[in-house]
Amino acid sequence: MSLSRRTLLSTVLLTALLASSVRASDTWTDRHVVGRFQLRSEVPIRQSRVLGEFLQSLPQHEADIAATLGLRLNHKPIVINVFQTQRSYQEFMTRQIPEGRNRRALFVKSETHGSVYAYLHTDIMADLWHETTHAILHSSLPFLPLWLDEGLAEYFEVACDQRASGNPHLRRTKLDARLILAWRPSLVRLEMVRDQSAMTTRNYRESWAWVHFLLHGPDETRAVLTHYLSGIEAHEPPGPLSVQLRKIWSKPERQLTSHLKSWK
Repeated sequence: MSLSRRTLLSTVLLTALLASSVRASDTWTDRHVVGRFQLRSEVPIRQSRVLGEFLQSLPQHEADIAATLGLRLNHKPIVINVFQTQRSYQEFMTRQIPEGRNRRALFVKSETHGSVYAYLHTDIMADLWHETTHAILHSSLPFLPLWLDEGLAEYFEVACDQRASGNPHLRRTKLDARLILAWRPSLVRLEMVRDQSAMTTRNYRESWAWVHFLLHGPDETRAVLTHYLSGIEAHEPPGPLSVQLRKIWSKPERQLTSHLKSWK
C-alpha cells in the first residue's frame, strides 16, 4: 500500500468532539441500525452493494475481533457516516474536523460513542473495516499503543478468509524478510512512535507484520498478545509489549523474520 493511502487512512483520536459527529438530520438520505452500529449515508443503502454487504457483515466483524483478541464487547454506540463524494466529505470535514479534510477516512472517539467517516470510492470497504476496527477496539479498551492500534486495524481491514495469507502486506514483508541485510524490523522502534503523523508506510507494514506474528506465530505469541490486551482492558498498563516478548525470546525480531519467511 502506498504512503499516500496510509497517510490518508490515519486515525484521529479526539476526546471532546461530540458535536463533530452530529449532522442535520435531514441531510442524510438513509440510515440503518444493526445492534450498536448506526450507518448514516448520503446515498440509499439498498442501492449500494458495498454498503449492503458491509452492513450485513458488521456483527460478524465485531465478533471476529472479540474472539480473536479475547475482548469483552460493550454497547457504546458506533456511528458510521458515509458521504457520497470526496467533495461532500471534505466540505463536512472542513467545518467540523479540519484535521480530517485531507484524509480518506478516519475514526473519532468521544466520551459517549465512536464515529467513523468515509466517502464512496472503489476501495471504501477496506477503509470502513479499518476505521470500524479502531472504533470497536477503542470502545473496549481505554488506550492502545499506536503501532498496535494500527497493526490490528491493518489486519482486520481485509475479509476474514484473507487475513492469514491474503493481506497485501504479506508479499512485501516476505520479500523484506529475505533481505536480511536490508530489513531491520524493531518493535522497540515502533513503540517509540507516538505521533500519528510519524507513521510511515514502513511503520504500518511492520505493525501489521508484528500483529500477524502474534496471531499466527508460535502458540506463546498469541497468549502474550491476549494477556497484554487483558491488562489494558483492566486499566493495568502492562508496559511495552517488546519487554513481554523478550521474556520468551532474547531476539524476537529473529522469530518475526523466520515466521514471515516460512509463512505460505
